[in-house]
Amino acid sequence: MNTGKHSRKKSRGTSAPLVIAVIFVCACALVLVLTLNGTLQPIVAQLTGQDSQESSDQQTQQSQEESPVEPKQFSYYTWDELSRISSEIAAAPDDDSGRQLAEYYNLVDENGVPTGSTREVVLSDNTLAYARIVGIRHDQRSDGQGVAGITLMLSMVSEQPMNQENSSDGGWESSWLRSWLSSDGMSLLPEDLQSVIVAVDKATNNVGETSDVASVTTTSDTLWLFSAKEVCGRISWFSDEFGTEISGTADYDEVLNAEGSQYEYFSANGVTQDSSGTGVLALTYRGSARTWWYRSAYPLNYMELNPNGYFYRASETGYPSSVGTASETSGVVVGFCL
Repeated sequence: MNTGKHSRKKSRGTSAPLVIAVIFVCACALVLVLTLNGTLQPIVAQLTGQDSQESSDQQTQQSQEESPVEPKQFSYYTWDELSRISSEIAAAPDDDSGRQLAEYYNLVDENGVPTGSTREVVLSDNTLAYARIVGIRHDQRSDGQGVAGITLMLSMVSEQPMNQENSSDGGWESSWLRSWLSSDGMSLLPEDLQSVIVAVDKATNNVGETSDVASVTTTSDTLWLFSAKEVCGRISWFSDEFGTEISGTADYDEVLNAEGSQYEYFSANGVTQDSSGTGVLALTYRGSARTWWYRSAYPLNYMELNPNGYFYRASETGYPSSVGTASETSGVVVGFCL
């Protein structure tokens, strides 16, 4: 009898470790399975609260990225919001639809003309410049993604020569000022603006003194000067001034006329080759009236007597046509696209 009781107690004692071992093996197997299929980490993160925080952050970021921009006044938008609006306008199926979107966002009036509203831009050297919209779906992006939705003018950002020497050789493409704008000029802008500017194609006489319209070629620019044609519209300066005195004067006009097309802001304000219209070309730098450069080289060397290179510019009073030697200092008014 005693031997039997002792035998039963011994049997119970050995079954408990066996059960624990089985449970342990099953637990290890479960952990292995969860690890292999990627389920374990989310469970641990949820238990520690990490997943909840990350999920909340992701949802907040996604909400900010996907939330629509609410219409407001031009000066109240952030540059990021204007960039998103520009992308929306660019994605419109046609120009009319794009202008309807621009009107919805208070960027143009009921006729599709930029409202002329300005916004202050404080440059890194503490200069106060002013940005305004001059065109909608006007420029072609250099990356092949179609039109840029919004084109703006920023005035004035600096005073600089077009070239270090009195030469127009190579036109805008080879100019010192173009190089300066791509580096020092860009660094003047606030970082949130720099980050949303897109490069566009600009047509310019990139030879200098020429009567050959084939001299007008394309450059890719992020910051650029306006051409005489983009500001003044159709040009006949040489035909008007020289008539038949110089043969082929119309060819020089055609070189200038091949440098893009007039922006809506300038045409709506009555700017022509002979008039500043409502006075929108009279601009200031740090409170003082200044001439300001166009990127258009003066294409004629009359009787080849003048070795200096000239570029066009607007006068201090806003008259649309004057010229300055390339090494002269004039105001820098830039265009850019979002």
